[in-house]
Amino acid sequence: MAAVADPRPRLADVLARLAEELCARLDADACAISRVIGDVLIMVTERAPEGTTLQLGQGYLVSEFPLTAEVLETGNTVALTLDDPDVDEAEATILRELGYCALLMLPLVVDGARWGLVEVYRTASRAFSVDEVRLVNELARLS
Repeated sequence: MAAVADPRPRLADVLARLAEELCARLDADACAISRVIGDVLIMVTERAPEGTTLQLGQGYLVSEFPLTAEVLETGNTVALTLDDPDVDEAEATILRELGYCALLMLPLVVDGARWGLVEVYRTASRAFSVDEVRLVNELARLS
């Protein structure tokens, strides 16, 4: 009996396409999608300019980034730039290390459950608009 191929795409492929689409539609320079496992964020896919990476280690501890923890706990989307007067210093430090000036963070929802974190980056210190936030929230809900 011949094996039947699963018609559903692999989640890793879906996430890679999502990262590409978010960069294209938001005029962004990079995107990281991470899985949350306990207090650890482990990057599953990234889209970054050739020759660069968003990976600075094996993973990030959510507890070291209060704003990220808030996004994951509340489900709210957060947008910031390095020019913001009250920018979160933990997030700003990572942005500077990576060479970016603007960040949009939101939970990735898979089949109705918070599964991970989506981070979209810009090198320009141009804030993400309300329409861009609305779009990313629609695209980051997978079923």
